[in-house]
Amino acid sequence: MTTTAHAVSQIEQTEAALGCVAYSWTPEVHDFYGDPEAILHKMDGLEMELSDRRIFVLLTESAGQAQVRFFERAEDGQYTVSTWSGDSLDGLGGSLADTILANRGIHCVGEQSRAVLAPLGMQVQGTVPAPASHRAAFAHTVRGHGEGTFTRATCALLC
Repeated sequence: MTTTAHAVSQIEQTEAALGCVAYSWTPEVHDFYGDPEAILHKMDGLEMELSDRRIFVLLTESAGQAQVRFFERAEDGQYTVSTWSGDSLDGLGGSLADTILANRGIHCVGEQSRAVLAPLGMQVQGTVPAPASHRAAFAHTVRGHGEGTFTRATCALLC
């Protein structure tokens, strides 16, 4: 690594740490209910700014079907996406909310949330470019529950 590249890497790490401190104090968690298209329409009303976040998570659940998609910024503006699927989230959204509240903005909320999700054994699916919008990041997963299926989607915008 060149001296310039090393300096740029250190600057990026410092900026990420500062962003983590600010966002750990002000995370957001949004729950949406309805069929997939209604959920996506409701999400349209929020300014999520996903590419400003280092870590964000989507949890979706309907009768007999649940998914978790964990996004973490990697190098060059890419995001590593890890996933889990099962029959039920079994209260995972509440556990995530409890963890955020207990953290009180002290530690990295993204890392604290990762610890809550770790027992799921998520699998890395690959890397993707920074999402252009919430629809780019979430629509496929939300729609995967099926047209007309009553669904809950939880977006956790972390650090």
